[in-house]
Amino acid sequence: MKKLLPLLFIGSIFSAHAQIVINASDFATPGTTFWMADDDDLPAGVDVGTPSATPQTWDFSMLITDTLYQIEFHDPASVDPNGDFPGADIALDQFGGYAFADTTANDVQIIGIAADFGAALGLPVPFEASVLADDPWKIFEFPSSVGTAYEDTAVFDFKFDSDGLVPFPYNLAWDPDSIRVLRTYYTDAEVDAEGVLTDVLLNTHNVVRQNVLETSIDSVWGYTGGNWEPAPNFPGVFENPQVSIDTNMRFIGKEVGYIVVEVTMNGDGTPKNATFMSDPSECCSGVEEVIAAGGNVLYPNPTSDYVQVRTGGDIYNLRILDMSGKLLQAERLTFDGQTVELNGLANGIYMFQMITEEGKLAHTGRLSIIH
Repeated sequence: MKKLLPLLFIGSIFSAHAQIVINASDFATPGTTFWMADDDDLPAGVDVGTPSATPQTWDFSMLITDTLYQIEFHDPASVDPNGDFPGADIALDQFGGYAFADTTANDVQIIGIAADFGAALGLPVPFEASVLADDPWKIFEFPSSVGTAYEDTAVFDFKFDSDGLVPFPYNLAWDPDSIRVLRTYYTDAEVDAEGVLTDVLLNTHNVVRQNVLETSIDSVWGYTGGNWEPAPNFPGVFENPQVSIDTNMRFIGKEVGYIVVEVTMNGDGTPKNATFMSDPSECCSGVEEVIAAGGNVLYPNPTSDYVQVRTGGDIYNLRILDMSGKLLQAERLTFDGQTVELNGLANGIYMFQMITEEGKLAHTGRLSIIH
């Protein structure tokens, strides 16, 4: 991503109190790509400011790029399965899936998602599906300036045949004919501040701050005997329903037309973690660098009796667990590309974890064994 030119005459911007307004014409367009990063353990001194119509300054240059990835904006006609969402005029590629959006002069709404839902649902095989929103998910409203507020309810509801998708041993307790996944988002958002933000690359942005309270509820249902019934809870493995409530401070840049920094808050109102614009020059080392470069951490996958592990040259402990979380094998990794012999693991899906020498979880994923 090209560096943005620093904004000049910040003092004159403040003295004039020019209101920052984000319009539909500012939003990112097809062909745009952003490097985004996560900081999972914020350093001291992160200040998200306060609600105020008086322009503020925010300095997020101290954020640390723990993980790095890209968000790409595409013409929906150029990606698959574009025919499932004829109302979309932009497709956002993030984490291996597409969110299809309808942009108007008034807002941006996610009208459908196409992705491999296998890992997200804990399924033993890949499961690619297109999900059309029953009620679209509004992610931006235009024009946005201090005082702009909206509430939104979004619903994604999809059903599919469950033959072979519930892994052993859970299928002994629950093995329905069909599965239904219902996700509901409740959003309460208000733009409550504006000003100039400095990012980790020392670029400056005219931003508005959007205070967002977001509640998501995921529930899984099974169809058996002519009725839809909630899936059971499997303690320590799967809870149904799953409820998440987050307060996020989103700093939306006028020049870039997207979120420059988003800070998730703790329950006591202190900053917890952050997602923000970055680039590879700020990236991490070790396994995070491998992921950021688009590499596979563990390969081949699926495999039969061994794997090789990319570490980026750092030292890690590899842990292999079954789907209940039971530790089956652990290996110390001391060099990049190290081969690990698998100790007689049966056919199936397993979890793997990469643990740093400090005991921090650096990466997790799934491993498929096929003999």
